[in-house]
Amino acid sequence: MQTVVIEAEGVAITALDLEAELQRAPQDVRSSILQRPDALSQLATNLLMRRVLAKQGEAAGLASSPVNQAAMRLGRDRVLSDLQLAHLDKLNKPSDAALEKRAQDIYEAEAKRFEIPEQILTSHILVLSTEDNAEEKANAILAELKAGQDFAELAKAKSQDPGSAPKGGDLGSFARGRMVKEFEDVAFALQPGQMSDVVKTQFGYHIIKVFERKEAGKRPFAEVKEELLKDLNQKILTEGRIKAGEQIMSKAKAHPEALEVFVNSQKKP
Repeated sequence: MQTVVIEAEGVAITALDLEAELQRAPQDVRSSILQRPDALSQLATNLLMRRVLAKQGEAAGLASSPVNQAAMRLGRDRVLSDLQLAHLDKLNKPSDAALEKRAQDIYEAEAKRFEIPEQILTSHILVLSTEDNAEEKANAILAELKAGQDFAELAKAKSQDPGSAPKGGDLGSFARGRMVKEFEDVAFALQPGQMSDVVKTQFGYHIIKVFERKEAGKRPFAEVKEELLKDLNQKILTEGRIKAGEQIMSKAKAHPEALEVFVNSQKKP
């Protein structure tokens, strides 16, 4: 006999009802509800309300209407079809070993997908081209730097790039293609610790300093493994569902004339 969780008006919600309802939820939602007694209690209450209303609807004779009977059949279809899809997923799910082997094959066959481009960690000081005597001011800042002034402190005080100035001119790490060509060409020619002369771009006059260079490489399999396994598993399950749908539709026979009759019957006079 199932344990009754909540009851009213001659109907009850059991632990089995709760289990059945939770099975319909995604795993993360299910886990969250099970960890919160208030959420589980609310779920039981909602199920009770629905069951009481269903009993009242049946007593009112609502189940006797042909359209309502069709609606109940559709509701049953939805539940059973969801269960069948979950069953198909279980049948189509590959073993962990087979899945990892396919992930490894993809990693090797699509090597370019996992390449990491060369990146540099860079800071700059900018004098906007709209500033009076902008180039002269940039050269004056460069002279201060060459005289030993701290790059980050001068960037905070004199750089006109509102995004990087408060961070001492820090632009973070970036690969080729992110910055304008004039800036990029000079920055990637510098070695860690080196500073450029004044560089002109469409934005103004820059002084660039490179702090670190990360050579181009490839993300290791261990780093991308979980991502690959997740995507591959979803792809396999989706393909299984599509195949099942195609098999059903290959035997289907449409009756367009019946649809036309239905549409006409729904039109208001």
